[in-house]
Amino acid sequence: MTGKNMLPAPPKMATFSLTIEEGERAKLMAFMSSDSWERAENVRHATIQECTKSLEHCIRWAERDCGSSRVFAQFLASLYNGYRVKADVSDIGTLDPENFEHLMNVLRLCYMTQREPHTFIANGSEVFEGIISLWGMEKKSND
Repeated sequence: MTGKNMLPAPPKMATFSLTIEEGERAKLMAFMSSDSWERAENVRHATIQECTKSLEHCIRWAERDCGSSRVFAQFLASLYNGYRVKADVSDIGTLDPENFEHLMNVLRLCYMTQREPHTFIANGSEVFEGIISLWGMEKKSND
């Protein structure tokens, strides 16, 4: 609005055509009415403090045994010590948009600060060693 009694400009609209399998309409409508994209967008533009919160979020996931926990655990452990633990990065594609952005924020945090992830939390080495142990991710020697 720019003047007295002015109405806001209507949002710009786009038209597109989409072809999906019959029976998938309900799934598409559920996705379109959810706020998963908006939540991911909020995470995507995170500050360093918010990236640190994303790290804490990822650690909580990695320390439990459910859903995408192993994806978080492998990613964090590899970021902590890539020589000892290798992550299967193709598994990242199984994350929902919000959790994907949390994982990317951890990567951004380490990249922007040139620090390892365990340095952002209290007892970080113990926490990351615990994740490696919990998931049995220690690389085995071929000897």
